Amino acid sequence: MAHANSENPETEAIEPASAAHVVMFARHGEKPGESGAPHGINAQGESDKHSLSVRGWTRAGALAALLAHAPLRSHPHVVRPQRILATAPTHETKSRREIDTAVPVGQRLGVSVEEVHGLGDEEAARRSILIDSRHTFVVWHHGSLPEFVRGFPIANAEDVPQRWPEDRFDLIWLLRREPGAATYTFSHVDQQLLAGDLGTDA
Repeated sequence: MAHANSENPETEAIEPASAAHVVMFARHGEKPGESGAPHGINAQGESDKHSLSVRGWTRAGALAALLAHAPLRSHPHVVRPQRILATAPTHETKSRREIDTAVPVGQRLGVSVEEVHGLGDEEAARRSILIDSRHTFVVWHHGSLPEFVRGFPIANAEDVPQRWPEDRFDLIWLLRREPGAATYTFSHVDQQLLAGDLGTDA
């Protein structure tokens, strides 16, 4: 696949007729504490340190509602996804938090969650997005999200943060491109879904 620009030789090129027009990225919902509360629980309500905390599950449900009704006046650039990807657990990385965040969204929208790519498979996941025109929602491990996103051809690539903020579970990173365009525009929005989220009054 040809490179999109000379400034970043690792950037993938777009085939305008086939690449997704909107790609949304989110970190998983809130996680258990390192020791003690809040505890992790799985979808069956059983203790599971590799899953989400109660607040994380609450966020997953709120995200499902947000995306089901998108776009909204409060989030005009967030769209209803037609495809959902989540980081798959591996022997080394056992977290199910990305999948547990994505599944409620998929269930609400009637879209299957793809668990094909694990941590370290960002290039393959990115290429799959660039050959599929559907609006895509990606729930990924936050540690590798900046590198994942920067691999796309982005007109304002300098605006992509070097790191996903460690204390932020309430962000969505957006890539949008106009029909026929060969590059995306990066932006980020606050989810503003739960009390205490940045941008809420609580």
